[in-house]
Amino acid sequence: MMTAHKLVLDTDVVIDLLKKKPKVVAHFLTLVAAKTTFLVSPVVVAEIYAGAFEHEHKSIDAFFKLCHQIDLDTETGRTAGLYARRFSKAFQGISLEDFLLAATARVHQCPLWTHNRKHYPMDDVVLFE
Repeated sequence: MMTAHKLVLDTDVVIDLLKKKPKVVAHFLTLVAAKTTFLVSPVVVAEIYAGAFEHEHKSIDAFFKLCHQIDLDTETGRTAGLYARRFSKAFQGISLEDFLLAATARVHQCPLWTHNRKHYPMDDVVLFE
């Protein structure tokens, strides 16, 4: 199992954690014990709240407090745009949000923890195992 000091979380992983999926939670707790820093993009925050019920907001807020919130900047936007230009025709179904998360991992030089590996064909983005 690969370990990392910093990880960018994809929305699907956050959803699995919020749903308390045992394997994902166990992996997360192992990473917490290893003092991993979890980076959360505003893109993920928006996607989570877009699909959440109001009664879930308290637990979502509590989870996000465990993570390091990062901002989107011009470099991340530029990198995401270049990814979209390069990959969107050959890999249909990859959203702008996915390109932004890939760019976030690239700019912050850390792996991206995702279950949707097919959304990240970029060879300069490390995907967390």
